[in-house]
Amino acid sequence: GFEEALLEERPAEARVLADESELTGGVQVGRVYDLLESYRQSVIEARLAARGLDPEIVMPFSVESVNVATPQEMSGAFLGMMLPMFIVLWALVGGMYTAIDVTAGEKERLTLEPLLTTPVGRAHLVLGKLMAVVTTSLVALALSVTSMLVAFALVPVWGGDGGALRMQVDLRTALLLVLASLPVVLMFSALEMAVCILARSFKEAQNYIVPLQFVVLIPAIGVMVMPDLAPPLAGYAIPIFSTLVVLRDLFLGRVDVAAFAVMTGSALLYAALAVLLALRQFGRERVLFRV
Repeated sequence: GFEEALLEERPAEARVLADESELTGGVQVGRVYDLLESYRQSVIEARLAARGLDPEIVMPFSVESVNVATPQEMSGAFLGMMLPMFIVLWALVGGMYTAIDVTAGEKERLTLEPLLTTPVGRAHLVLGKLMAVVTTSLVALALSVTSMLVAFALVPVWGGDGGALRMQVDLRTALLLVLASLPVVLMFSALEMAVCILARSFKEAQNYIVPLQFVVLIPAIGVMVMPDLAPPLAGYAIPIFSTLVVLRDLFLGRVDVAAFAVMTGSALLYAALAVLLALRQFGRERVLFRV
């Protein structure tokens, strides 16, 4: 049998034949390898002890892993891996239904035409709707982030050394997070209005919004799986991606003023272009009265 082969005095090899239907991932196989390695070491020590030899002669040194990161750095790394994706995603989803309701929803309810006949400028009308979408998105974003931080504070997250991590964000970091998120919220709100006004109904507008979620998720997952990613200064002009990287760095406690300035300036530029696009869409009669 397998145990007899391992206990023989002559050297023997042990192979693990894993059926793909039973072991479908590397985690299970790794557990088997760890178990066999521990058993192999115990057999070696028993054989050396039987011959009167010290088992330490086959262990010239030992390796010990020591975590030099502070609890604040560990908690920042944990939050920086998760929250940037959720913040940008909530910036998109938070005001999505409000954007649909004030555009395609009004077209479906036939309330957009009477609204356009009121003595209010078209630009003021669009900006008013935009402020409603931005406000809804910011409230949803603030509530979501606050609830997650409160949950982390109430339920401890255990670190690699067995201690609990305190998930806390200081006031300065919180203000910078809000400042970094504002341009993205404004850009997404304007884009949602510009896209949803093309739809004839509420349900059709929902289908138009879905591709925007992939625009957020793809760079968010990339930043999450590459925690050491450090783009050049010009890379902070890339929309969405730069915001994700800056948010991650804020949680880690490392703020590059130049990178933050480039990200904020470029994000404001993209937000302004999105607002202009929304204004242009509301100025086209073919779009507003599309049936």
